[in-house]
Amino acid sequence: MKTSRRNGLSRRNVIKGAIAIAGVASLQGAAPVGAQPAAATRRDIVSFAQKASRLAKFEAAVKEMKARSRTNANDPKGWLVHAKAHADFCSLPNTAANQIHFCWWFLPWHRAYITVTERKIREISGDPTFAYPYWNWTSDRRIPQAYRSAGSPLADAVRFTPNRPVDDGEVDFFPNNPTLKQLGVAALAVTAYEATTPGRINRTLGGIARPNPANSFGNNRLEGTPHGPIHNYAGGFRTQDEGGDMTDFETAARDPIFFAHHGNLDRLWEIWRKDPARRATEPTSDAFLKHRFPFPWLDGTVMQIAVEETLDTLKLGFVYDNMQVTRPGTQAVVVAQAAQDRLPAVGSGSVRNPLTPQAAGDERKILEITEVEPPPRPMTVGVYVKPANAPADDPGVHVGTFAAVKAGGVIAWPSRTLSFDITDVANRFAGQELTVNLVPYRIRAQGAEEYPPLRYEAMRIVTER
Repeated sequence: MKTSRRNGLSRRNVIKGAIAIAGVASLQGAAPVGAQPAAATRRDIVSFAQKASRLAKFEAAVKEMKARSRTNANDPKGWLVHAKAHADFCSLPNTAANQIHFCWWFLPWHRAYITVTERKIREISGDPTFAYPYWNWTSDRRIPQAYRSAGSPLADAVRFTPNRPVDDGEVDFFPNNPTLKQLGVAALAVTAYEATTPGRINRTLGGIARPNPANSFGNNRLEGTPHGPIHNYAGGFRTQDEGGDMTDFETAARDPIFFAHHGNLDRLWEIWRKDPARRATEPTSDAFLKHRFPFPWLDGTVMQIAVEETLDTLKLGFVYDNMQVTRPGTQAVVVAQAAQDRLPAVGSGSVRNPLTPQAAGDERKILEITEVEPPPRPMTVGVYVKPANAPADDPGVHVGTFAAVKAGGVIAWPSRTLSFDITDVANRFAGQELTVNLVPYRIRAQGAEEYPPLRYEAMRIVTER
C-alpha cells in the first residue's frame, strides 16, 4: 500500500482545458469513443470476478494506466489524469459554481464519469464488452476481495480501512423498521428528485438546483448516507492529518474502489427511477438537461457530456445485472455496531417529544440539530434516540447517520443543520423526554480513536406535514 499520494499532477481546472482544446466530442459521438457495442452489463464485483479472464483484463488496463502516471503524471492515458477530473469538480468550495456535489448535478455527473472510465478501460484493454463492476455494500460489508488482493492494481491505493465490517447505519439499512427494511437502503423512500427549498434538500434524491437564488447547497438523501460513510470507511485514516484516498474528494478517484462505490449509488438511482411517478419529478428544464460536463479523453482532447445524455443507460451503453438492492438469492446483511466498537458520544442532548401515539395523516416528526460546526477531520456519526430514563448502557434506536468527508484537504460541510425523520421512534416513545446521542463509528485502521465534541446550537423536534 502506498504511503504518499500528494505528488505528481498539478491542479488545473479541466473546464479551462476544454476551452483551450479544439477536439471536443460528445460521449455518444463517433470520436473519441468510437463505435460502441450493444449495452454491456455492469456486474456486482463478486460475479464479475468469477470469470478470471475478465478480471485479468480489467486489472491489466488499470495497471497500465497507473504505470503511465508513474512515468509521466500528465500522461492523458494515465490514471492520475483521469482521477483529476474528480478533484477538479469535487474538491472545490461548497459554493463554487462548478462544484457538482451538494446539488442536482451529483448523480448525473458521477454516472457520466463512471461511463467515461469504463470506455477508457475498453479502449486500453481491448475488451469492447467491459463495464465497470460495482460494490454492493448492502450484501458485502467489507471491501470485496478483488479490490483488496495483495499486488492487484485494483488495491493500489492509500487505504486505512478499519478492521470491521460496514455497519447497517453506514449503508442506510434499518433492519428494525419494517418499511425501511424492505427498501434495503432507506434513501429509496424519498419521492422527489429536486429540492425546491433549502430545507427539503435531504428529503430528495437529487438535491437543489445550482445556481439558485439563495446560493443554497447540501447533501441530497443518497449523497448524505450511504455515500459519505462509505467514502470514510474505505479510506479510513492513520493519523489526524493522514487519511486514505477515499476520505478526501481531491484524491478519492485515485482508488479504483471509488468507481465501484459510485456504481452502486448509480444503480440505486436507476432502481429509484423504475417508478414512473418518481422519475417524472426529475427536472425537465434546459438548465438541467442541457448542462454539459467536460472530461479528458485518452488523446488529451476533452469530451462534453450533457445531463440529458445520462438519463438512458441503454444509450450510454450499459445496463445493470439486477435491479434488486441486495444480490439475488440473498438478504441484506445485518451488522449492528458491536459494543466493543462503540466510541464515546461526541454530542448528547435532551428533546421533548410532544407526539401523541398516532400522528395525523402525513405528519412527520423531524429531529433537527442546528448550527453544527464542521468537525476538524473526517468522521462518521450514528444518531441514536432513547427515552431519557433508559439505562445508560442502552444504545438507543438508530435513526440516521452523517459523515464529514474532506474536499481538498478541508472538511466539506454543506449544511449547518442536520435533520432526521424520527416519526416511528416518536410514536414509540410518545410524550416522553428523549435523549439523543451522537456516536462516531471507528474509521481508523489501528490504534486508539478519539474525537473532540461536535459543536452545535440546539437539538429539537419539529413537525412536517
